[in-house]
Amino acid sequence: MSIADHRREVDSIAATLDWVGSVAPEVGWDVVEHRLKTSLPADYKEFMTRFPSGIFRQVIRLINPMQSHGHLGSFQADFDQALDNVKTAWEYEYDTYPPFPEPGGVVPFASDDTGGAFFWLPWTPDPDKWHVVYLSRHSPDSWTRTKRTMTAVMLELAKSKGKRNILGWDMSRYEHSFNPLAL
Repeated sequence: MSIADHRREVDSIAATLDWVGSVAPEVGWDVVEHRLKTSLPADYKEFMTRFPSGIFRQVIRLINPMQSHGHLGSFQADFDQALDNVKTAWEYEYDTYPPFPEPGGVVPFASDDTGGAFFWLPWTPDPDKWHVVYLSRHSPDSWTRTKRTMTAVMLELAKSKGKRNILGWDMSRYEHSFNPLAL
């Protein structure tokens, strides 16, 4: 997909959620990627130019690491905690993916309001081809894998009116909204 395709997908997500804002980044992607020690997908970067840290449909918590140095610190803390959780499950030999930076180790990017987490599955060196996986908080080996990009998953969740989504939750009860978070 091209940057224009990613932008159209992000615009569609914003329209579905009635979001008209954008982000004035204080931190460059080079700083973010250096700190996390990994490259990030282009569609995620496009999404984060449009959405600040916030709550997506009252369910998904996203911290925008380029919004400010404080946001990058909060993102890093969530990133490290999610990886620690995966590492613990992996060490206890649950049927789980390895944690980043292990080869093929999952890379976290968001969480849900129940303690579950969204990750990229880096099955290829090209981050733009990474798939999204979701780990429920209910079990350290309860993963849902997609073959979709981050923005495709977010668009699905933005439009979902039932249980056909990565979470498997009935999204009909959640408002189509995006609410910025103050850190």
